[in-house]
Amino acid sequence: MSDSKKDGVSRLLRIILEANELKSIPRMGWTVRGVRNGESVAEHSYAVALIALMMAERMSVAIDRGKLLAIALLHDLPEYMLGDIHAPATRMLGEDVKEAAEERILRRLFEGLEDGDRLVRLWKEFADRSSVEGRLIRAIDKLEMFTQAYRYEREGNRMLERFWGYEDNTRDFEFREIQELYEELVGMRERDEDVT
Repeated sequence: MSDSKKDGVSRLLRIILEANELKSIPRMGWTVRGVRNGESVAEHSYAVALIALMMAERMSVAIDRGKLLAIALLHDLPEYMLGDIHAPATRMLGEDVKEAAEERILRRLFEGLEDGDRLVRLWKEFADRSSVEGRLIRAIDKLEMFTQAYRYEREGNRMLERFWGYEDNTRDFEFREIQELYEELVGMRERDEDVT
């Protein structure tokens, strides 16, 4: 193997190993609300990507499925280093400060990778809400949070009411299809129905 090819393989392996840290990063919103053994950031990201896959063809607007799935997989990747900073802390720091740190983390992670700049740009579409795919992942990100809150409530956690009433959690629901899923979930919660 040539030295340049070996360097490329080593770089990819480093990225994979660093990104795998997401498996051990807890979602802080659940932790501060008393959820024991809550999901990791990686588990959340998987669920977001799965919802995105299922929704891509159901949307009333044109969606680039590959781009949508790439953004879904990238949207929380900086948290492998930064950790999951829950909403109240983000408000204190400022969303712009958090996003600038996340962008620096991604630029460092993907430095020297042939398509690293493209991956950072895709993440920026999520952060900046600058594409339909980025905005849809924003909405799916919140929808997935609500489905997880519903699961935790069904398991007996009664400290999650604030997730449902916090207006910022639905601010990205610009898509009718996501709003319909959310309303159905709220109805199930009110009727205390199980989705399984």
